[in-house]
Amino acid sequence: MDAQTRPKSGGVKPHQPIGEREARIEGSFRKITVHQLIMAWWLYRSGHMTRRQYRVYFAAHELAERRRYTSPEHRGSKPLYTMSEIAGLVGGRGDQRALRELRSDLRALHRLGLVSVNKHRIAFAVSADQLRVDDLDGFWSMYREMPNRQRSVPVPRRLLRALAAGFSKGVTAMITAVLIRGLFWHRDSGDYRTDGRYKLSWIAEHFGISRRAATEARAKLVELGWIEPLDVNQWEMNRWGLRDRIVTDWTLPADDQAAVGGSERDAESASPKGRFDTESASPDQTDSLSLTGDIKTRRLPTRERSGVSTGSTLGSRKKSRRRAGEDRPNIRDIQPRDLESTHRLLDLHRQACEIGLVGGSESGRMDFLALAERARSRGRRSGALFYWLLRERKFAFITHADEDEASRRLREHFNGKQTRQPEPRQWGGEPPELPAWTEEDKIVMACLRVAKHRRLDDPFRAAQHAKEWTRGKWEEALVAYEQRRLARCSVEPTNTDGAV
Repeated sequence: MDAQTRPKSGGVKPHQPIGEREARIEGSFRKITVHQLIMAWWLYRSGHMTRRQYRVYFAAHELAERRRYTSPEHRGSKPLYTMSEIAGLVGGRGDQRALRELRSDLRALHRLGLVSVNKHRIAFAVSADQLRVDDLDGFWSMYREMPNRQRSVPVPRRLLRALAAGFSKGVTAMITAVLIRGLFWHRDSGDYRTDGRYKLSWIAEHFGISRRAATEARAKLVELGWIEPLDVNQWEMNRWGLRDRIVTDWTLPADDQAAVGGSERDAESASPKGRFDTESASPDQTDSLSLTGDIKTRRLPTRERSGVSTGSTLGSRKKSRRRAGEDRPNIRDIQPRDLESTHRLLDLHRQACEIGLVGGSESGRMDFLALAERARSRGRRSGALFYWLLRERKFAFITHADEDEASRRLREHFNGKQTRQPEPRQWGGEPPELPAWTEEDKIVMACLRVAKHRRLDDPFRAAQHAKEWTRGKWEEALVAYEQRRLARCSVEPTNTDGAV
């Protein structure tokens, strides 16, 4: 390859266009610095915040950007941020308990110093020095490996809402890396560059995921349509890596929810609504967000939503209303003795089905009893542990041993305890008594073993040396031993047909 056709250090051939350009980003964008993107990902990767708190961080960015597009008559008043908006972005059950968990997540982010949220203001940390974390060496070592560290990334708002709804860890790492490497705003031309180059090995090394996870995440994003692979020759790929174009007007189809959120049994995830491109930008004037004051000011009013009263939430553990002397099991107050009795457990299963904690099918009943067995054999406060496992839907904790024990308990409850005792006739009746060995027989057997061990031609030599037997006494004892041995071997049990 000559000097005129070889790519320059920028990675672009002279006869190729500089890059994929777009005049605008559909649906607007949120300017987030590379420092902030790396800071949030490092906190999540290092375990300083959970997956749901990471999603709440991007939901806060979306809320802050929404208030920049309010109607003119509201611009003179203070913005109002609500818990219902955060719950709508993060997704989930939407009941009182879910709102309490989101409030706890916001307080955890505030303690970290990453973001501070109240009902009139949202403030984000712009530097890692503002974080309340003891050791930041891991962040700075990762930050130094990032290209173009001093710039801002125009993150599309549709992508912000998708990040708040939640992707898997590998897909989220891939999105963050591609945003840093491939989305630029050019001030001179007033347009956006939407393509970039990267190597999957670089992402795997600096974002803490495996190479396989990075490959699968890129394939998933291509399948979803967020990135489009661009053709590059092998020489360019070996030197600078892949080249992908970010589709800035992308939106996740409403019928494809496999890539976002998580399973129903994942406590750190929640299934999103799937309407990332239709969220209203107008502020909601109900259920204002309050993170200050006493517990009374932080409690939301009880009201009906979608035909279900939030006052009686799924999984809320109220105090038991047992009457004096009543011994009936109560799903709101599970006692250790309830887990010991299968009859009481089935009564608790019926109550759990009524409030929607578990399904009423045979599979749901089996999971219920297996989870009870898990709590009974593992926890010191087995009743409280069982209720937590059931409420959080921790069915993935069930082992094969728990399922086997639950199956045994159900079988014995409905069919009674059965012991397997074979009938005597099945095995040919009582076995006959075998002829007992005499003392002389035992001496013969010992002499035979010694002769075999010492490779003696005549076992009589061992008997002659040990017991001073004569040849006649040895032959007489040997014949008696052989007769008893054959008699013992001839005694065999018969089957039901009487055949040997």
